[in-house]
Amino acid sequence: MMVEVYSPCGIVCDDCDWFKGIKEPHCEGCKKVKGKPSWGECETYPCVKDKEIEHCGQCGAFPCQEFMTRYDPGEGPVDAVIRAGMLAYRKRHGDEKAAKLDRRIRS
Repeated sequence: MMVEVYSPCGIVCDDCDWFKGIKEPHCEGCKKVKGKPSWGECETYPCVKDKEIEHCGQCGAFPCQEFMTRYDPGEGPVDAVIRAGMLAYRKRHGDEKAAKLDRRIRS
């Protein structure tokens, strides 16, 4: 089973047109670009790296105020809420089950 590529903040890279190469500039994902995508610098990536965790859902302060205020302006605050739920599920059940759930939700 293919496991989705996730960013540390819970974005599913496989859903992203920049990651898929449909839009330019192509993005290889937060982990590859070390939190410096084409649009600027991610504030979440250094936090995760400093805490030596894979994603926000593994943080003892999750979901923190900073996480809940970082969302796609086109989607609004509900984006952060959905990612928080998926990260909590991913922490408890692992990437494979989270990817399976995510595919069901998106289909």
